[in-house]
Amino acid sequence: MADIFTIIAPVFLIMVLGYLLGKTKLFPEGASAVLIAFVWYVAIPALMFRALAPRDLPSSEELIFVGTYYGCLYIVYTLGMLLTRRLFGFSPAEQGVFSLTTCFANGGFIGIPIMDGAFGPEGVRLLLVILSFHTLTLIPVTTFIIERAQKISNEGPSLLNATFNSVRQNPILIALLSGLLWSALALPFPNWLDKVLELPANSAAPVGLFAAGLALSHVRIAGNLQHSMLSVALKLLALPLLVFSVAQFGLGLKPMWVGVATLTAALPSGMVPYTIAVRYGIGARRAATAVLISTALSVITLSTVLYILQHGAIS
Repeated sequence: MADIFTIIAPVFLIMVLGYLLGKTKLFPEGASAVLIAFVWYVAIPALMFRALAPRDLPSSEELIFVGTYYGCLYIVYTLGMLLTRRLFGFSPAEQGVFSLTTCFANGGFIGIPIMDGAFGPEGVRLLLVILSFHTLTLIPVTTFIIERAQKISNEGPSLLNATFNSVRQNPILIALLSGLLWSALALPFPNWLDKVLELPANSAAPVGLFAAGLALSHVRIAGNLQHSMLSVALKLLALPLLVFSVAQFGLGLKPMWVGVATLTAALPSGMVPYTIAVRYGIGARRAATAVLISTALSVITLSTVLYILQHGAIS
Protein backbone atom coordinates (compact mmCIF):
# COMPACT_ATOMS: atom_id res chain seq x y z
CA MET A 1 0.00 0.00 0.00
CA ALA A 2 1.11 3.54 -0.71
CA ASP A 3 2.19 6.02 1.91
CA ILE A 4 -0.68 7.03 4.18
CA PHE A 5 -0.26 10.74 3.58
CA THR A 6 -0.43 10.37 -0.20
CA ILE A 7 -3.68 8.42 0.19
CA ILE A 8 -5.43 10.63 2.73
CA ALA A 9 -4.20 14.13 1.93
CA PRO A 10 -5.52 14.54 -1.66
CA VAL A 11 -8.94 13.25 -0.65
CA PHE A 12 -9.51 15.66 2.20
CA LEU A 13 -7.73 18.60 0.58
CA ILE A 14 -10.15 18.48 -2.36
CA MET A 15 -13.04 18.30 0.11
CA VAL A 16 -11.62 21.27 2.03
CA LEU A 17 -11.32 23.19 -1.25
CA GLY A 18 -15.00 22.52 -1.96
CA TYR A 19 -15.90 23.49 1.60
CA LEU A 20 -14.00 26.80 1.43
CA LEU A 21 -15.30 27.74 -2.00
CA GLY A 22 -18.79 26.90 -0.80
CA LYS A 23 -18.42 29.78 1.66
CA THR A 24 -17.90 32.20 -1.24
CA LYS A 25 -20.27 33.48 -3.93
CA LEU A 26 -18.52 31.55 -6.69
CA PHE A 27 -20.91 28.64 -6.35
CA PRO A 28 -24.58 29.58 -5.94
CA GLU A 29 -26.95 27.74 -3.66
CA GLY A 30 -27.83 24.41 -5.19
CA ALA A 31 -24.53 23.99 -7.04
CA SER A 32 -23.56 21.04 -4.85
CA ALA A 33 -26.86 19.30 -5.66
CA VAL A 34 -26.12 19.51 -9.38
CA LEU A 35 -22.63 18.07 -8.97
CA ILE A 36 -23.87 15.34 -6.63
CA ALA A 37 -26.59 14.43 -9.14
CA PHE A 38 -23.95 14.05 -11.86
CA VAL A 39 -21.81 11.80 -9.67
CA TRP A 40 -24.79 9.78 -8.43
CA TYR A 41 -26.57 9.31 -11.75
CA VAL A 42 -23.67 9.26 -14.23
CA ALA A 43 -20.16 8.92 -12.82
CA ILE A 44 -20.57 6.18 -10.17
CA PRO A 45 -22.91 4.04 -12.34
CA ALA A 46 -20.35 4.26 -15.16
CA LEU A 47 -17.60 3.26 -12.72
CA MET A 48 -19.63 0.36 -11.34
CA PHE A 49 -20.73 -0.97 -14.74
CA ARG A 50 -17.16 -0.71 -16.07
CA ALA A 51 -15.86 -2.59 -13.01
CA LEU A 52 -18.40 -5.43 -13.20
CA ALA A 53 -19.45 -6.03 -16.82
CA PRO A 54 -16.14 -7.26 -18.31
CA ARG A 55 -15.35 -9.49 -15.31
CA ASP A 56 -16.61 -12.84 -14.09
CA LEU A 57 -19.55 -12.90 -11.71
CA PRO A 58 -18.64 -12.54 -8.03
CA SER A 59 -17.51 -15.86 -6.60
CA SER A 60 -19.10 -17.61 -3.64
CA GLU A 61 -16.09 -16.53 -1.56
CA GLU A 62 -16.78 -12.89 -2.45
CA LEU A 63 -20.37 -13.33 -1.35
CA ILE A 64 -19.06 -14.57 2.00
CA PHE A 65 -16.90 -11.43 2.11
CA VAL A 66 -19.97 -9.25 1.53
CA GLY A 67 -22.01 -11.28 4.00
CA THR A 68 -19.35 -10.80 6.66
CA TYR A 69 -19.46 -7.03 6.23
CA TYR A 70 -23.24 -6.81 6.34
CA GLY A 71 -23.58 -9.25 9.20
CA CYS A 72 -21.40 -6.91 11.27
CA LEU A 73 -23.18 -3.84 9.90
CA TYR A 74 -26.61 -5.04 10.94
CA ILE A 75 -25.36 -5.87 14.41
CA VAL A 76 -24.33 -2.22 14.75
CA TYR A 77 -27.58 -1.09 13.07
CA THR A 78 -29.60 -3.03 15.64
CA LEU A 79 -27.37 -1.82 18.47
CA GLY A 80 -27.97 1.78 17.38
CA MET A 81 -31.73 1.27 17.53
CA LEU A 82 -31.58 -0.37 20.96
CA LEU A 83 -29.26 2.24 22.46
CA THR A 84 -31.25 5.22 21.21
CA ARG A 85 -34.50 3.74 22.46
CA ARG A 86 -33.03 3.04 25.89
CA LEU A 87 -30.86 6.14 26.32
CA PHE A 88 -32.86 8.82 24.50
CA GLY A 89 -36.36 7.42 24.14
CA PHE A 90 -36.33 7.64 20.35
CA SER A 91 -39.39 6.52 18.43
CA PRO A 92 -38.95 3.59 16.00
CA ALA A 93 -38.80 6.01 13.05
CA GLU A 94 -36.09 8.06 14.78
CA GLN A 95 -34.20 4.86 15.56
CA GLY A 96 -34.28 3.86 11.90
CA VAL A 97 -32.91 7.20 10.67
CA PHE A 98 -30.26 7.18 13.39
CA SER A 99 -29.06 3.67 12.49
CA LEU A 100 -29.06 4.45 8.78
CA THR A 101 -26.88 7.51 9.46
CA THR A 102 -24.61 5.34 11.58
CA CYS A 103 -24.18 2.56 9.01
CA PHE A 104 -24.41 4.22 5.58
CA ALA A 105 -20.81 4.89 4.52
CA ASN A 106 -19.70 7.71 2.25
CA GLY A 107 -18.22 5.18 -0.14
CA GLY A 108 -19.06 6.84 -3.43
CA PHE A 109 -17.29 10.13 -2.72
CA ILE A 110 -14.62 9.41 -0.10
CA GLY A 111 -14.31 5.63 -0.30
CA ILE A 112 -13.41 5.32 -3.99
CA PRO A 113 -10.22 7.48 -3.92
CA ILE A 114 -9.18 6.07 -0.53
CA MET A 115 -9.57 2.49 -1.74
CA ASP A 116 -7.87 3.21 -5.05
CA GLY A 117 -4.88 4.67 -3.24
CA ALA A 118 -4.68 1.81 -0.77
CA PHE A 119 -5.50 -1.24 -2.91
CA GLY A 120 -5.78 -0.10 -6.53
CA PRO A 121 -8.56 -1.01 -9.01
CA GLU A 122 -9.28 -4.36 -7.37
CA GLY A 123 -9.90 -2.63 -4.06
CA VAL A 124 -12.30 -0.23 -5.78
CA ARG A 125 -14.16 -3.15 -7.38
CA LEU A 126 -14.59 -4.86 -4.00
CA LEU A 127 -15.75 -1.56 -2.48
CA LEU A 128 -18.37 -1.18 -5.22
CA VAL A 129 -19.63 -4.71 -4.57
CA ILE A 130 -20.10 -3.78 -0.89
CA LEU A 131 -21.70 -0.43 -1.69
CA SER A 132 -24.22 -1.95 -4.07
CA PHE A 133 -25.82 -3.70 -1.10
CA HIS A 134 -26.12 -0.38 0.73
CA THR A 135 -28.82 0.51 -1.76
CA LEU A 136 -30.21 -2.98 -1.94
CA THR A 137 -30.63 -3.48 1.82
CA LEU A 138 -30.10 -0.43 4.03
CA ILE A 139 -32.45 1.96 2.26
CA PRO A 140 -35.38 -0.51 1.93
CA VAL A 141 -35.00 -1.71 5.53
CA THR A 142 -34.95 1.83 6.89
CA THR A 143 -37.79 2.95 4.63
CA PHE A 144 -39.88 0.03 5.86
CA ILE A 145 -39.15 0.91 9.51
CA ILE A 146 -40.04 4.58 9.01
CA GLU A 147 -43.15 3.98 6.91
CA ARG A 148 -44.45 1.40 9.36
CA ALA A 149 -43.67 3.54 12.41
CA GLN A 150 -45.35 6.62 10.96
CA LYS A 151 -48.31 4.52 9.84
CA ILE A 152 -48.27 6.29 6.51
CA SER A 153 -50.08 3.28 5.17
CA ASN A 154 -51.88 0.55 7.07
CA GLU A 155 -52.09 -1.67 4.01
CA GLY A 156 -49.34 -4.23 3.52
CA PRO A 157 -49.12 -3.88 -0.28
CA SER A 158 -48.86 -0.07 -0.06
CA LEU A 159 -46.15 -0.33 2.54
CA LEU A 160 -44.22 -2.75 0.37
CA ASN A 161 -44.70 -0.47 -2.62
CA ALA A 162 -43.24 2.46 -0.69
CA THR A 163 -40.27 0.32 0.26
CA PHE A 164 -39.80 -0.93 -3.31
CA ASN A 165 -40.04 2.59 -4.72
CA SER A 166 -37.14 3.65 -2.49
CA VAL A 167 -34.71 1.62 -4.62
CA ARG A 168 -36.27 0.70 -7.98
CA GLN A 169 -35.07 3.89 -9.69
CA ASN A 170 -31.74 4.03 -7.90
CA PRO A 171 -28.96 4.42 -10.52
CA ILE A 172 -26.43 2.46 -8.45
CA LEU A 173 -28.75 -0.53 -8.30
CA ILE A 174 -29.49 -0.28 -12.03
CA ALA A 175 -25.77 -0.18 -12.82
CA LEU A 176 -25.16 -3.13 -10.51
CA LEU A 177 -27.83 -5.32 -12.07
CA SER A 178 -26.88 -4.29 -15.60
CA GLY A 179 -23.21 -5.04 -14.98
CA LEU A 180 -23.97 -8.43 -13.43
CA LEU A 181 -26.33 -9.34 -16.29
CA TRP A 182 -23.71 -8.32 -18.88
CA SER A 183 -21.16 -10.46 -17.08
CA ALA A 184 -23.53 -13.42 -16.73
CA LEU A 185 -24.31 -13.37 -20.46
CA ALA A 186 -20.58 -13.08 -21.29
CA LEU A 187 -21.33 -10.25 -23.70
CA PRO A 188 -18.37 -8.60 -25.45
CA PHE A 189 -17.08 -5.41 -23.87
CA PRO A 190 -15.62 -3.43 -26.79
CA ASN A 191 -12.82 -0.95 -26.33
CA TRP A 192 -14.95 1.97 -27.54
CA LEU A 193 -17.50 1.31 -24.79
CA ASP A 194 -14.75 1.11 -22.20
CA LYS A 195 -13.41 4.49 -23.38
CA VAL A 196 -16.87 6.08 -23.25
CA LEU A 197 -17.39 4.90 -19.68
CA GLU A 198 -13.84 5.76 -18.63
CA LEU A 199 -14.37 9.52 -18.82
CA PRO A 200 -17.30 9.83 -16.36
CA ALA A 201 -15.90 6.99 -14.24
CA ASN A 202 -12.64 8.83 -13.72
CA SER A 203 -14.52 11.96 -12.68
CA ALA A 204 -16.44 10.20 -9.88
CA ALA A 205 -13.79 10.70 -7.19
CA PRO A 206 -12.66 14.31 -7.78
CA VAL A 207 -16.11 15.71 -8.59
CA GLY A 208 -17.69 13.74 -5.76
CA LEU A 209 -15.15 14.96 -3.21
CA PHE A 210 -15.50 18.58 -4.31
CA ALA A 211 -19.30 18.31 -4.27
CA ALA A 212 -19.25 16.73 -0.80
CA GLY A 213 -17.13 19.60 0.53
CA LEU A 214 -19.44 22.09 -1.17
CA ALA A 215 -22.49 20.47 0.43
CA LEU A 216 -20.90 20.34 3.88
CA SER A 217 -20.13 24.06 3.73
CA HIS A 218 -23.86 24.67 4.28
CA VAL A 219 -24.19 22.19 7.15
CA ARG A 220 -24.34 23.58 10.67
CA ILE A 221 -23.74 21.66 13.88
CA ALA A 222 -27.11 21.63 15.60
CA GLY A 223 -29.29 19.51 17.82
CA ASN A 224 -28.29 17.33 20.74
CA LEU A 225 -24.58 16.58 20.32
CA GLN A 226 -24.88 13.46 22.49
CA HIS A 227 -27.08 11.88 19.83
CA SER A 228 -24.72 12.72 16.98
CA MET A 229 -21.59 11.71 18.88
CA LEU A 230 -23.07 8.30 19.66
CA SER A 231 -23.68 7.84 15.93
CA VAL A 232 -20.11 8.92 15.13
CA ALA A 233 -18.65 6.57 17.78
CA LEU A 234 -20.58 3.60 16.41
CA LYS A 235 -19.64 4.49 12.82
CA LEU A 236 -15.94 5.25 13.19
CA LEU A 237 -15.03 2.93 16.09
CA ALA A 238 -17.49 0.12 16.76
CA LEU A 239 -18.25 -0.87 13.14
CA PRO A 240 -14.65 -1.03 11.82
CA LEU A 241 -13.46 -2.83 14.97
CA LEU A 242 -16.21 -5.43 14.65
CA VAL A 243 -15.67 -5.91 10.91
CA PHE A 244 -11.92 -6.27 11.33
CA SER A 245 -12.24 -8.73 14.23
CA VAL A 246 -14.73 -10.99 12.45
CA ALA A 247 -13.01 -10.86 9.05
CA GLN A 248 -9.48 -11.33 10.39
CA PHE A 249 -9.84 -13.54 13.44
CA GLY A 250 -13.28 -15.08 13.00
CA LEU A 251 -13.18 -16.08 9.33
CA GLY A 252 -9.55 -15.53 8.31
CA LEU A 253 -10.43 -13.81 5.05
CA LYS A 254 -7.81 -12.79 2.49
CA PRO A 255 -5.66 -9.84 3.61
CA MET A 256 -6.96 -7.52 0.88
CA TRP A 257 -10.55 -8.41 1.72
CA VAL A 258 -9.95 -7.71 5.40
CA GLY A 259 -8.38 -4.38 4.50
CA VAL A 260 -11.15 -3.33 2.10
CA ALA A 261 -13.91 -4.33 4.51
CA THR A 262 -12.27 -2.55 7.45
CA LEU A 263 -11.57 0.64 5.48
CA THR A 264 -15.15 0.66 4.18
CA ALA A 265 -16.45 0.31 7.72
CA ALA A 266 -14.22 3.20 8.85
CA LEU A 267 -15.58 5.64 6.23
CA PRO A 268 -17.64 8.56 7.55
CA SER A 269 -21.40 8.74 7.23
CA GLY A 270 -22.74 9.63 3.79
CA MET A 271 -25.26 12.28 2.77
CA VAL A 272 -28.00 9.83 1.72
CA PRO A 273 -29.31 9.37 5.30
CA TYR A 274 -29.57 13.14 5.64
CA THR A 275 -31.72 13.38 2.50
CA ILE A 276 -34.00 10.64 3.85
CA ALA A 277 -34.18 12.41 7.22
CA VAL A 278 -35.22 15.62 5.43
CA ARG A 279 -37.76 13.77 3.30
CA TYR A 280 -39.52 12.31 6.34
CA GLY A 281 -38.88 15.25 8.67
CA ILE A 282 -37.11 13.06 11.22
CA GLY A 283 -33.83 14.05 12.88
CA ALA A 284 -32.43 16.00 9.92
CA ARG A 285 -30.25 18.28 12.08
CA ARG A 286 -28.96 15.26 13.99
CA ALA A 287 -28.08 13.44 10.77
CA ALA A 288 -26.37 16.51 9.27
CA THR A 289 -24.30 17.01 12.42
CA ALA A 290 -23.26 13.35 12.46
CA VAL A 291 -22.20 13.55 8.80
CA LEU A 292 -20.15 16.70 9.39
CA ILE A 293 -18.42 15.46 12.56
CA SER A 294 -17.75 11.96 11.24
CA THR A 295 -16.26 13.41 8.05
CA ALA A 296 -13.91 15.65 10.02
CA LEU A 297 -12.84 12.91 12.45
CA SER A 298 -12.44 10.29 9.71
CA VAL A 299 -9.15 11.93 8.75
CA ILE A 300 -7.80 10.50 12.01
CA THR A 301 -9.63 7.17 12.00
CA LEU A 302 -8.88 6.35 8.35
CA SER A 303 -5.21 7.21 8.86
CA THR A 304 -5.15 4.98 11.93
CA VAL A 305 -6.77 2.08 10.09
CA LEU A 306 -4.33 2.44 7.20
CA TYR A 307 -1.40 2.51 9.62
CA ILE A 308 -2.61 -0.64 11.38
CA LEU A 309 -3.18 -2.43 8.09
CA GLN A 310 0.25 -1.42 6.81
CA HIS A 311 2.07 -2.61 9.91
CA GLY A 312 1.19 -6.25 10.02
CA ALA A 313 -2.32 -6.36 11.46
CA ILE A 314 -3.36 -8.56 8.54
CA SER A 315 -1.42 -11.46 7.12
